[in-house]
Amino acid sequence: MENQSTEKRPLAIGFLLTTSPEHQNSHTVFRLIEALLAAGHRVSLFLMDDGIYNIVRIDSPNSPSAHLEKLIKAGLAVSLCTQSAEGRGIFEADAVSGIGWLSQHALSRIVAGSDRFMSFGA
Repeated sequence: MENQSTEKRPLAIGFLLTTSPEHQNSHTVFRLIEALLAAGHRVSLFLMDDGIYNIVRIDSPNSPSAHLEKLIKAGLAVSLCTQSAEGRGIFEADAVSGIGWLSQHALSRIVAGSDRFMSFGA
């Protein structure tokens, strides 16, 4: 009989967020990420379309960007579609630090490397 380990391996979980911070999706995604990181999983978030507004630095401890900064410090890997950001007038100087300014090719790598992938859009 084979020995089966009771230890679960950490999963690679990917998220795509395409809605703005006012949408319930941001709250849901951030809470899911928080729980997954606490459980020891590797989590990646790709922001595209209006989802990039979540990275805009707002001087409030309860802002989406403040929550995102905490998640990044906890181990979340965040990247975004540079074309979506620049098309909305958002540049690196406007954003929280620790975010990869990439292309949708990065999204395809996240999808390919994920055990589970979830997309939150309108």
